Amino acid sequence: MDIEKIIEDYVSEQFEIDDDPDFGRDIHLFDSGFVDSLGATQIVLYIEKEFGIEISQRDITMYPMNTINEISEVVKSKL
Repeated sequence: MDIEKIIEDYVSEQFEIDDDPDFGRDIHLFDSGFVDSLGATQIVLYIEKEFGIEISQRDITMYPMNTINEISEVVKSKL
């Protein structure tokens, strides 16, 4: 299962990023303006449902989840 690809496809589609050359798995989604705080909540809800895991408030404060790769690492640690 390519977790990074699943999350990348979701973010790209959900936030209408399309083929922006600045978008990638290591780009800071929030600092770059691709995702806002509401979008962060959408991403958490999506990955909880998609992967059958729970992302707690503690996880959000303990682990960086600003890039596709960082989010994927958290998902992998929960599976």
